[in-house]
Amino acid sequence: MQRSLQYTLSISLALSLFSGCALQPTVEKRVTIDLSLPVPSLNGSLTDVTSAAFEWKAIGDPNVTGYNVYRSHPAQGGQVTLTRIATLENRLTTHYLDKNLLPNTHYSYRFTSTGKNNSESNGSEMVTIATLPMIAQVSYFQSIGNMPRSAKLIWRPHPNARINGYAIDRSDARGVEWKEINVIEGRLNAEYIDTDLSDGETYYYRVRAITFDKLSTPPSEIVKVVTKRLPLEIKNLTATSDQPKLVNLKWEASPLADLNHYNIYRSTTKEGRYEYYVKLHGTTFSDKTTQDGESFYYQVTAVDNDGLESPLNSTGINGTSLGKPRTPVPYDSKISAKGADLQWTNDDPRIISYSVLKTTKNGFFDHTTTEFNNITETEVHDNAVKAGVSYIYQIIGMDKNGLRSLPTAEIKLQYEAK
Repeated sequence: MQRSLQYTLSISLALSLFSGCALQPTVEKRVTIDLSLPVPSLNGSLTDVTSAAFEWKAIGDPNVTGYNVYRSHPAQGGQVTLTRIATLENRLTTHYLDKNLLPNTHYSYRFTSTGKNNSESNGSEMVTIATLPMIAQVSYFQSIGNMPRSAKLIWRPHPNARINGYAIDRSDARGVEWKEINVIEGRLNAEYIDTDLSDGETYYYRVRAITFDKLSTPPSEIVKVVTKRLPLEIKNLTATSDQPKLVNLKWEASPLADLNHYNIYRSTTKEGRYEYYVKLHGTTFSDKTTQDGESFYYQVTAVDNDGLESPLNSTGINGTSLGKPRTPVPYDSKISAKGADLQWTNDDPRIISYSVLKTTKNGFFDHTTTEFNNITETEVHDNAVKAGVSYIYQIIGMDKNGLRSLPTAEIKLQYEAK
Protein backbone atom coordinates (compact mmCIF):
# COMPACT_ATOMS: atom_id res chain seq x y z
CA MET A 1 0.00 0.00 0.00
CA GLN A 2 1.39 3.37 -0.96
CA ARG A 3 1.94 5.78 1.99
CA SER A 4 0.51 8.63 -0.06
CA LEU A 5 -2.82 6.84 -0.20
CA GLN A 6 -5.58 9.03 1.23
CA TYR A 7 -9.19 8.16 1.89
CA THR A 8 -12.12 9.94 3.45
CA LEU A 9 -14.18 8.73 6.40
CA SER A 10 -17.16 10.23 8.19
CA ILE A 11 -16.01 10.93 11.76
CA SER A 12 -17.37 12.97 14.66
CA LEU A 13 -15.44 14.95 17.22
CA ALA A 14 -16.51 12.27 19.67
CA LEU A 15 -14.52 9.15 18.65
CA SER A 16 -15.34 5.79 20.16
CA LEU A 17 -12.11 3.89 20.71
CA PHE A 18 -11.64 0.54 22.27
CA SER A 19 -8.45 -0.56 23.91
CA GLY A 20 -6.11 -1.90 21.20
CA CYS A 21 -8.47 -0.95 18.36
CA ALA A 22 -8.17 1.63 15.63
CA LEU A 23 -10.33 4.76 15.45
CA GLN A 24 -13.99 3.82 15.09
CA PRO A 25 -15.74 6.88 13.61
CA THR A 26 -19.43 7.73 13.93
CA VAL A 27 -21.13 9.70 11.21
CA GLU A 28 -21.35 13.42 11.92
CA LYS A 29 -18.51 15.35 10.29
CA ARG A 30 -16.24 14.73 7.28
CA VAL A 31 -12.58 14.41 8.23
CA THR A 32 -9.72 13.01 6.20
CA ILE A 33 -7.46 10.30 7.55
CA ASP A 34 -4.09 10.64 5.85
CA LEU A 35 -2.09 7.43 6.25
CA SER A 36 1.04 9.25 5.09
CA LEU A 37 1.00 11.48 8.21
CA PRO A 38 3.20 10.09 10.98
CA VAL A 39 1.48 8.94 14.16
CA PRO A 40 2.75 10.71 17.33
CA SER A 41 4.91 8.59 19.60
CA LEU A 42 4.67 9.52 23.29
CA ASN A 43 7.76 9.69 25.50
CA GLY A 44 5.74 9.75 28.69
CA SER A 45 3.39 11.64 30.97
CA LEU A 46 3.30 13.30 34.38
CA THR A 47 0.24 13.80 36.55
CA ASP A 48 -0.80 16.15 39.32
CA VAL A 49 -4.00 16.55 41.30
CA THR A 50 -5.99 18.32 38.57
CA SER A 51 -3.65 18.23 35.59
CA ALA A 52 -1.67 15.91 33.34
CA ALA A 53 1.35 16.69 31.14
CA PHE A 54 2.40 14.74 28.00
CA GLU A 55 5.52 14.69 25.87
CA TRP A 56 6.02 13.10 22.45
CA LYS A 57 8.86 12.73 20.02
CA ALA A 58 9.43 15.60 17.65
CA ILE A 59 8.18 15.00 14.11
CA GLY A 60 10.26 16.46 11.31
CA ASP A 61 7.79 15.73 8.49
CA PRO A 62 7.04 19.11 6.82
CA ASN A 63 3.52 17.90 5.99
CA VAL A 64 2.61 17.93 9.64
CA THR A 65 0.94 21.20 10.71
CA GLY A 66 0.13 20.38 14.35
CA TYR A 67 -1.63 17.91 16.60
CA ASN A 68 -5.08 16.94 17.87
CA VAL A 69 -5.61 15.78 21.46
CA TYR A 70 -8.41 13.39 22.39
CA ARG A 71 -9.47 12.61 25.96
CA SER A 72 -12.01 10.37 27.63
CA HIS A 73 -14.52 11.22 30.30
CA PRO A 74 -13.98 9.23 33.49
CA ALA A 75 -14.20 5.54 32.42
CA GLN A 76 -17.50 3.70 32.72
CA GLY A 77 -17.53 -0.04 32.23
CA GLY A 78 -15.14 -1.34 29.55
CA GLN A 79 -15.85 1.27 26.87
CA VAL A 80 -13.85 4.47 26.54
CA THR A 81 -15.26 7.41 24.60
CA LEU A 82 -12.73 9.98 23.45
CA THR A 83 -13.51 13.60 22.63
CA ARG A 84 -11.24 16.05 20.89
CA ILE A 85 -10.25 18.60 23.55
CA ALA A 86 -7.50 20.57 21.83
CA THR A 87 -5.88 21.36 18.49
CA LEU A 88 -2.22 22.44 18.57
CA GLU A 89 -1.36 24.43 15.47
CA ASN A 90 2.43 24.33 15.61
CA ARG A 91 4.21 21.19 14.36
CA LEU A 92 7.22 22.00 16.57
CA THR A 93 5.12 21.47 19.69
CA THR A 94 6.11 18.39 21.70
CA HIS A 95 4.30 19.02 25.01
CA TYR A 96 0.71 19.40 26.15
CA LEU A 97 -0.73 20.25 29.59
CA ASP A 98 -4.32 19.28 30.31
CA LYS A 99 -5.83 21.16 33.26
CA ASN A 100 -9.02 21.27 35.34
CA LEU A 101 -9.20 17.51 35.75
CA LEU A 102 -10.85 15.72 38.62
CA PRO A 103 -8.56 14.53 41.41
CA ASN A 104 -7.93 10.82 41.86
CA THR A 105 -9.54 10.00 38.47
CA HIS A 106 -8.52 7.92 35.46
CA TYR A 107 -8.42 9.49 31.97
CA SER A 108 -7.45 8.02 28.60
CA TYR A 109 -5.73 9.98 25.79
CA ARG A 110 -4.76 9.63 22.14
CA PHE A 111 -2.90 12.04 19.92
CA THR A 112 -2.93 12.54 16.14
CA SER A 113 -0.79 14.67 13.90
CA THR A 114 -2.62 17.07 11.58
CA GLY A 115 -2.00 18.04 7.99
CA LYS A 116 -3.46 20.33 5.40
CA ASN A 117 -7.13 20.38 4.45
CA ASN A 118 -8.37 19.19 7.82
CA SER A 119 -6.57 15.89 7.61
CA GLU A 120 -5.03 13.94 10.46
CA SER A 121 -3.10 10.78 11.12
CA ASN A 122 -4.29 7.64 12.79
CA GLY A 123 -4.42 7.86 16.58
CA SER A 124 -1.46 7.08 18.79
CA GLU A 125 -1.53 4.27 21.26
CA MET A 126 -4.04 4.98 24.03
CA VAL A 127 -2.45 6.29 27.22
CA THR A 128 -4.35 6.04 30.48
CA ILE A 129 -3.31 8.17 33.43
CA ALA A 130 -4.63 8.70 36.95
CA THR A 131 -4.61 12.13 38.58
CA LEU A 132 -3.28 12.34 42.11
CA PRO A 133 -5.62 12.35 45.09
CA MET A 134 -6.56 15.76 46.43
CA ILE A 135 -4.35 17.00 49.25
CA ALA A 136 -5.92 16.25 52.60
CA GLN A 137 -7.92 18.89 54.42
CA VAL A 138 -6.62 20.82 57.43
CA SER A 139 -6.70 18.23 60.19
CA TYR A 140 -7.10 20.45 63.26
CA PHE A 141 -9.33 23.53 63.32
CA GLN A 142 -10.58 25.19 66.49
CA SER A 143 -12.33 28.42 67.45
CA ILE A 144 -12.35 30.71 70.45
CA GLY A 145 -15.65 32.46 71.10
CA ASN A 146 -17.14 34.89 73.63
CA MET A 147 -14.81 37.59 72.35
CA PRO A 148 -15.88 41.22 71.80
CA ARG A 149 -17.11 41.57 68.20
CA SER A 150 -14.50 39.09 66.98
CA ALA A 151 -13.73 35.40 66.55
CA LYS A 152 -10.33 33.75 66.89
CA LEU A 153 -9.56 30.74 64.68
CA ILE A 154 -6.54 28.46 65.06
CA TRP A 155 -5.41 25.40 63.13
CA ARG A 156 -2.45 23.09 62.73
CA PRO A 157 -0.18 24.13 59.80
CA HIS A 158 -0.59 21.76 56.88
CA PRO A 159 2.34 19.29 56.57
CA ASN A 160 2.33 19.33 52.74
CA ALA A 161 5.03 21.65 51.39
CA ARG A 162 2.87 22.45 48.35
CA ILE A 163 0.52 24.50 50.55
CA ASN A 164 1.00 28.25 50.18
CA GLY A 165 -1.73 29.54 52.50
CA TYR A 166 -5.28 29.20 53.73
CA ALA A 167 -8.74 30.46 52.74
CA ILE A 168 -11.19 31.30 55.53
CA ASP A 169 -14.90 30.74 54.83
CA ARG A 170 -17.72 32.09 57.01
CA SER A 171 -21.45 31.45 57.17
CA ASP A 172 -24.22 32.89 59.32
CA ALA A 173 -26.00 29.55 59.25
CA ARG A 174 -24.30 26.17 59.40
CA GLY A 175 -23.42 25.04 55.89
CA VAL A 176 -25.53 27.70 54.15
CA GLU A 177 -24.14 30.40 51.82
CA TRP A 178 -20.46 30.11 52.61
CA LYS A 179 -18.45 33.22 51.81
CA GLU A 180 -14.68 33.44 51.53
CA ILE A 181 -13.69 36.30 53.83
CA ASN A 182 -9.90 36.19 53.65
CA VAL A 183 -6.87 34.37 52.24
CA ILE A 184 -3.78 34.08 54.43
CA GLU A 185 -0.42 33.46 52.81
CA GLY A 186 2.17 31.19 54.36
CA ARG A 187 1.88 27.48 55.10
CA LEU A 188 3.04 27.96 58.69
CA ASN A 189 0.42 30.57 59.49
CA ALA A 190 -1.96 29.08 62.05
CA GLU A 191 -4.24 31.87 63.28
CA TYR A 192 -6.88 34.30 62.04
CA ILE A 193 -9.00 36.81 63.98
CA ASP A 194 -12.23 37.87 62.33
CA THR A 195 -13.32 41.34 63.48
CA ASP A 196 -16.21 43.79 63.14
CA LEU A 197 -18.76 41.13 64.04
CA SER A 198 -22.11 41.72 65.70
CA ASP A 199 -22.59 41.37 69.44
CA GLY A 200 -23.99 38.07 70.70
CA GLU A 201 -24.26 36.57 67.20
CA THR A 202 -23.49 33.03 66.01
CA TYR A 203 -21.07 32.42 63.13
CA TYR A 204 -19.71 29.28 61.47
CA TYR A 205 -16.23 28.91 59.98
CA ARG A 206 -14.19 26.47 57.94
CA VAL A 207 -10.67 26.66 56.49
CA ARG A 208 -9.25 25.38 53.22
CA ALA A 209 -5.56 24.92 52.45
CA ILE A 210 -4.47 26.53 49.14
CA THR A 211 -1.56 25.25 47.03
CA PHE A 212 0.93 27.40 45.14
CA ASP A 213 -0.99 26.67 41.94
CA LYS A 214 -4.27 27.83 43.56
CA LEU A 215 -5.74 24.40 44.23
CA SER A 216 -8.02 24.21 47.26
CA THR A 217 -8.19 21.22 49.58
CA PRO A 218 -11.57 20.07 50.86
CA PRO A 219 -12.80 22.30 53.69
CA SER A 220 -12.00 21.49 57.27
CA GLU A 221 -14.49 20.55 59.93
CA ILE A 222 -16.96 23.37 60.68
CA VAL A 223 -16.54 25.31 63.93
CA LYS A 224 -19.07 27.52 65.66
CA VAL A 225 -18.40 30.90 67.29
CA VAL A 226 -20.72 33.01 69.42
CA THR A 227 -19.47 36.55 69.97
CA LYS A 228 -19.61 38.17 73.38
CA ARG A 229 -22.99 39.58 74.30
CA LEU A 230 -23.53 43.18 75.38
CA PRO A 231 -23.95 43.78 79.12
CA LEU A 232 -27.57 43.78 80.27
CA GLU A 233 -29.50 47.02 80.44
CA ILE A 234 -29.31 48.85 83.78
CA LYS A 235 -32.39 48.32 85.95
CA ASN A 236 -34.25 50.39 88.56
CA LEU A 237 -32.69 53.76 87.78
CA THR A 238 -34.20 56.50 89.98
CA ALA A 239 -33.61 60.26 90.20
CA THR A 240 -34.67 62.71 92.92
CA SER A 241 -36.63 65.95 92.59
CA ASP A 242 -36.54 67.23 96.20
CA GLN A 243 -32.92 68.16 96.77
CA PRO A 244 -31.68 71.76 96.66
CA LYS A 245 -29.39 72.33 93.67
CA LEU A 246 -28.83 68.60 93.43
CA VAL A 247 -30.16 65.49 91.66
CA ASN A 248 -29.35 62.16 93.27
CA LEU A 249 -29.24 59.09 91.00
CA LYS A 250 -29.37 55.46 92.13
CA TRP A 251 -29.63 52.16 90.23
CA GLU A 252 -29.37 48.40 90.67
CA ALA A 253 -25.83 47.02 90.41
CA SER A 254 -25.02 45.24 87.15
CA PRO A 255 -24.63 41.44 87.49
CA LEU A 256 -21.76 41.56 84.97
CA ALA A 257 -18.81 39.44 86.14
CA ASP A 258 -16.24 41.60 84.34
CA LEU A 259 -17.85 44.98 85.01
CA ASN A 260 -15.40 47.82 84.50
CA HIS A 261 -17.45 50.97 85.09
CA TYR A 262 -20.71 52.80 84.52
CA ASN A 263 -21.37 55.65 82.10
CA ILE A 264 -23.95 58.35 82.77
CA TYR A 265 -25.57 60.20 79.88
CA ARG A 266 -27.65 63.36 80.28
CA SER A 267 -30.16 65.29 78.16
CA THR A 268 -32.25 68.41 78.74
CA THR A 269 -35.30 66.78 77.11
CA LYS A 270 -36.84 63.31 77.29
CA GLU A 271 -36.49 62.54 73.60
CA GLY A 272 -33.39 64.66 73.07
CA ARG A 273 -29.80 63.71 72.43
CA TYR A 274 -28.14 62.07 75.42
CA GLU A 275 -24.56 63.26 75.80
CA TYR A 276 -21.88 61.38 77.71
CA TYR A 277 -21.61 63.03 81.11
CA VAL A 278 -19.47 61.12 83.59
CA LYS A 279 -17.77 57.78 84.27
CA LEU A 280 -17.95 56.18 87.72
CA HIS A 281 -17.68 52.88 89.55
CA GLY A 282 -20.44 53.06 92.16
CA THR A 283 -24.21 52.77 91.81
CA THR A 284 -25.04 56.29 93.02
CA PHE A 285 -24.27 59.75 91.70
CA SER A 286 -25.06 63.29 92.86
CA ASP A 287 -25.42 65.78 90.03
CA LYS A 288 -25.01 69.36 91.23
CA THR A 289 -27.09 71.98 89.45
CA THR A 290 -26.62 75.72 89.19
CA GLN A 291 -30.28 76.65 89.39
CA ASP A 292 -33.32 75.81 91.48
CA GLY A 293 -35.77 73.51 89.73
CA GLU A 294 -33.23 72.58 87.01
CA SER A 295 -34.41 69.48 85.14
CA PHE A 296 -32.43 66.79 83.31
CA TYR A 297 -33.07 63.32 81.85
CA TYR A 298 -30.55 60.59 82.63
CA GLN A 299 -29.43 57.23 81.22
CA VAL A 300 -26.93 54.83 82.82
CA THR A 301 -24.99 52.05 81.07
CA ALA A 302 -22.65 49.27 82.22
CA VAL A 303 -19.28 48.79 80.47
CA ASP A 304 -17.27 45.55 80.66
CA ASN A 305 -13.52 45.02 80.55
CA ASP A 306 -13.62 44.70 76.75
CA GLY A 307 -15.34 48.05 76.33
CA LEU A 308 -18.73 46.57 75.44
CA GLU A 309 -21.52 48.79 76.71
CA SER A 310 -25.06 47.91 77.65
CA PRO A 311 -27.90 49.48 75.65
CA LEU A 312 -29.44 52.77 76.70
CA ASN A 313 -32.83 52.54 78.36
CA SER A 314 -35.81 53.03 76.10
CA THR A 315 -36.61 56.30 77.90
CA GLY A 316 -34.58 58.49 80.19
CA ILE A 317 -35.29 59.07 83.89
CA ASN A 318 -36.16 62.64 84.86
CA GLY A 319 -34.42 64.27 87.78
CA THR A 320 -34.94 67.82 89.01
CA SER A 321 -33.29 69.91 91.63
CA LEU A 322 -35.67 71.38 94.18
CA GLY A 323 -37.59 74.34 92.75
CA LYS A 324 -38.10 77.71 94.38
CA PRO A 325 -40.90 78.10 96.91
CA ARG A 326 -44.06 79.76 95.63
CA THR A 327 -44.16 83.53 95.83
CA PRO A 328 -46.31 84.98 98.66
CA VAL A 329 -49.42 86.91 97.65
CA PRO A 330 -49.78 90.50 99.11
CA TYR A 331 -53.35 91.45 99.99
CA ASP A 332 -53.09 94.68 102.01
CA SER A 333 -50.61 97.54 102.29
CA LYS A 334 -50.80 101.12 103.73
CA ILE A 335 -48.51 103.90 104.92
CA SER A 336 -48.90 106.84 107.30
CA ALA A 337 -46.83 108.92 109.68
CA LYS A 338 -46.94 105.96 112.04
CA GLY A 339 -45.27 103.69 109.48
CA ALA A 340 -45.93 101.22 106.64
CA ASP A 341 -47.99 98.08 107.18
CA LEU A 342 -47.86 95.08 104.80
CA GLN A 343 -49.90 91.88 104.89
CA TRP A 344 -49.76 88.78 102.62
CA THR A 345 -50.93 85.22 102.35
CA ASN A 346 -48.93 81.99 102.06
CA ASP A 347 -50.16 78.79 100.34
CA ASP A 348 -46.78 76.98 100.23
CA PRO A 349 -46.15 74.80 103.28
CA ARG A 350 -42.43 74.76 102.49
CA ILE A 351 -42.07 78.42 103.48
CA ILE A 352 -40.94 78.85 107.08
CA SER A 353 -39.91 82.52 107.05
CA TYR A 354 -40.01 85.68 105.00
CA SER A 355 -37.77 88.50 103.92
CA VAL A 356 -39.00 91.98 103.00
CA LEU A 357 -37.00 94.14 100.62
CA LYS A 358 -37.43 97.90 101.17
CA THR A 359 -36.11 100.32 98.55
CA THR A 360 -36.02 103.99 99.58
CA LYS A 361 -36.00 106.47 96.71
CA ASN A 362 -34.61 109.84 97.78
CA GLY A 363 -34.20 111.04 94.21
CA PHE A 364 -34.18 109.85 90.63
CA PHE A 365 -30.68 108.37 90.95
CA ASP A 366 -30.57 108.13 94.74
CA HIS A 367 -32.01 105.00 96.30
CA THR A 368 -31.06 102.45 98.93
CA THR A 369 -32.27 98.93 99.60
CA THR A 370 -32.72 97.30 103.00
CA GLU A 371 -33.75 93.71 103.72
CA PHE A 372 -35.70 92.60 106.80
CA ASN A 373 -35.11 88.86 107.48
CA ASN A 374 -36.45 86.05 109.65
CA ILE A 375 -40.03 87.26 109.60
CA THR A 376 -42.21 84.39 110.73
CA GLU A 377 -45.62 86.07 110.48
CA THR A 378 -47.47 87.06 107.33
CA GLU A 379 -47.34 90.75 108.16
CA VAL A 380 -44.76 93.40 108.92
CA HIS A 381 -44.76 96.98 110.31
CA ASP A 382 -42.07 99.46 109.22
CA ASN A 383 -41.99 102.65 111.29
CA ALA A 384 -38.90 104.08 109.58
CA VAL A 385 -40.76 106.14 106.98
CA LYS A 386 -40.79 109.86 106.13
CA ALA A 387 -43.27 112.08 104.44
CA GLY A 388 -42.65 112.82 100.77
CA VAL A 389 -40.32 109.84 100.32
CA SER A 390 -41.21 107.02 97.95
CA TYR A 391 -40.86 103.43 99.20
CA ILE A 392 -40.99 100.15 97.30
CA TYR A 393 -41.59 96.86 99.15
CA GLN A 394 -41.24 93.24 97.92
CA ILE A 395 -41.89 90.05 99.91
CA ILE A 396 -39.84 86.83 99.55
CA GLY A 397 -40.63 83.40 101.04
CA MET A 398 -37.85 81.07 102.27
CA ASP A 399 -37.85 77.30 102.98
CA LYS A 400 -35.77 75.24 105.41
CA ASN A 401 -33.04 74.72 102.77
CA GLY A 402 -32.57 78.45 102.36
CA LEU A 403 -34.21 78.48 98.93
CA ARG A 404 -35.91 81.80 98.27
CA SER A 405 -39.05 82.37 96.25
CA LEU A 406 -39.24 84.96 93.56
CA PRO A 407 -40.09 88.39 95.05
CA THR A 408 -43.61 89.72 94.81
CA ALA A 409 -44.46 92.53 92.47
CA GLU A 410 -43.35 95.94 93.71
CA ILE A 411 -45.58 97.52 96.36
CA LYS A 412 -45.15 101.33 96.08
CA LEU A 413 -46.05 103.46 99.09
CA GLN A 414 -45.67 107.20 99.89
CA TYR A 415 -47.45 109.70 102.10
CA GLU A 416 -47.39 113.51 102.24
CA ALA A 417 -47.15 115.62 105.41
CA LYS A 418 -50.33 117.49 106.32
